[in-house]
Amino acid sequence: MTVPPWSAIGGWVSARLQRRMVMAHAVVLIALSTVFLGVVSGLYRARLANEMERASLQVSGLLQAALENAMLKRDLPGLRAIIADLGEDRDILAVRVLSPDLEVRFASDPALEDEVLDTVAIRLALASRNPITDLGAGGAEMVRAIRPVPNQPRCQTCHGTVAEHPVNGLLIVDYAAEGLGAEIHRSMLTLMLAGLAVIGSSLLASWWVLRRTVLAPLARLTTGTEALAAGRLDHRIAVVGQDEAADLASRFNDMAVQLQGAMSQADSDRAVLQSVIDAIPDAIRVISPDYRIYIANAAYAAHVGQSLDQIIGQPCYRSSHGRSEPCIETLVVCPIVEARAGRLPLTCRQAHRKGAASDVHVEVAAAAVTLRIDGEDVPCVVEAIRDLDHQARLSQEQRLSELGLLAAGLAHEIYNPMSSINLLLDAARRDLADARIDAAAGHMKVIGEEVERTLKVTNSLLALCLPPSEDPVLVDLDRVVSEAVALLGYQARQSGSFIDCDIVPNLRLLGSESDLRMVVTNLVLNAIHAMPQGGRVRVCGRREGAEIVLQFSDEGIGIAPEDLGHIFLPFWTRRADGSAGRGLGLSIVQAIVTRWHGRITVKSRLGAGCTFEVHLPDPDAHLAGSSVESEELPA
Repeated sequence: MTVPPWSAIGGWVSARLQRRMVMAHAVVLIALSTVFLGVVSGLYRARLANEMERASLQVSGLLQAALENAMLKRDLPGLRAIIADLGEDRDILAVRVLSPDLEVRFASDPALEDEVLDTVAIRLALASRNPITDLGAGGAEMVRAIRPVPNQPRCQTCHGTVAEHPVNGLLIVDYAAEGLGAEIHRSMLTLMLAGLAVIGSSLLASWWVLRRTVLAPLARLTTGTEALAAGRLDHRIAVVGQDEAADLASRFNDMAVQLQGAMSQADSDRAVLQSVIDAIPDAIRVISPDYRIYIANAAYAAHVGQSLDQIIGQPCYRSSHGRSEPCIETLVVCPIVEARAGRLPLTCRQAHRKGAASDVHVEVAAAAVTLRIDGEDVPCVVEAIRDLDHQARLSQEQRLSELGLLAAGLAHEIYNPMSSINLLLDAARRDLADARIDAAAGHMKVIGEEVERTLKVTNSLLALCLPPSEDPVLVDLDRVVSEAVALLGYQARQSGSFIDCDIVPNLRLLGSESDLRMVVTNLVLNAIHAMPQGGRVRVCGRREGAEIVLQFSDEGIGIAPEDLGHIFLPFWTRRADGSAGRGLGLSIVQAIVTRWHGRITVKSRLGAGCTFEVHLPDPDAHLAGSSVESEELPA
């Protein structure tokens, strides 16, 4: 397609500010010059016309005097000669003498005589009796001077009275106006050339001033903005002069300094935020509405086996589920879908894929959060992901760690009956050698009792080592608590402590026996550690309404009020006896109690000991209520 020339020129002009401004300046100057030239030309033409009119009237006045003298002398040949001589002048086109009825009586050209010359200007001069110059008579190239010849007393003999004939006739002289037009054309051409010279000089000066005062500063600003856009925030513009452009450059530099500071602060805040979320042991990720991961922490990177650079910007379903499209809503609880429906916060369980390995079972706690991204408020979802498999392993490791602490006590509890068994066996062998059957049988009975005692200790230890069961079972509280406390007897005696156990008979719980043993073991061990100088630990069990309450009290140093909010946090530990701990005991106890729909409370005073209470649902609450009601019925 062919582009019209004017479109190409317009595009070329519009491409640069300098060209547009110069073109606009040129158009304005040309328009002003054209108007100025028209006004000056008109004024000049009027001035020349006035001069010609004045000259024509002077000539016609002189001619009138000569004609009047000739007519008074009745010298008609002389009158014709004067008119003929005037007609020979190159600037005079024709000379006429008209009667009051506008008939040509005398003319420089005899062919013009006897015709009637009737024009508006002639009638106006006849009516006003004043001389008139008609610039448009006979075309633009002629000027006509019309002078009425008034009747005078000396002319009344031939023309009658002045009252009856105020005008004897009209003297009309036609002058050539060609010289006037040529003069005007020469003047206009001279003014036009001068105007073009002025316009050219003005455009050149304007271009130089524009380039120096506007375009050069704009070029520096353009370079500066390009540098900032490229990330070179330390770029500054040279400030030249003290005008508006210099002020703009200074303000640009101030803006660049502020932008550099803001970006530096933003980077620092982003690094602090990343450090904070990296310190969280659970995997954290923030997902935008288009399923893309906006923020993630180091724990999440380790969880999925990828680097943070690979994770950020990646779809969440690809990162954690290894899918190429969003998860199926009917098969997987998707927090993004739930957020759109307004069903956050929520907690759900999912299976995440770690590299090419098998699925990892996780618990996802999701909540809605609004972040400002690229200047807009974007509704996002933050997920806290906990590895259930790792949590289970950690719980089991804590069990084994606590068993390690029991090793010395268990060795003592087993060593004593085994020593007794050894002595009794020697005695039984001697009795059998001496045929003392009854004495040997008595020794064998005691040996059986000691073996049963040893088996009881080992069975309690095995029960504590078992992982928690997924399905709840009825647990005999008196038996399990007593066995768990028995395992801690040696540790208590070593620290100078005593354990009193008071469990109401026939109390049962619906849960896991190994979990209950872990709760008792952790809380009693904590009580022993809280009494470095020894003391008494009380373990009580009772029924309160629809709950079973297990109470663990000690006479230790207590817990500071500012620490009460931290004791259930993972890895937080403050043992009074100075022994090393992993800080997981109370967090595991709380997790176990919560899993079996219970709660744990703590009361403490510094120097006055501490009391933990575990509240769990009573599976026999309805039976206990029925029994009480039956006792209240009259016999």
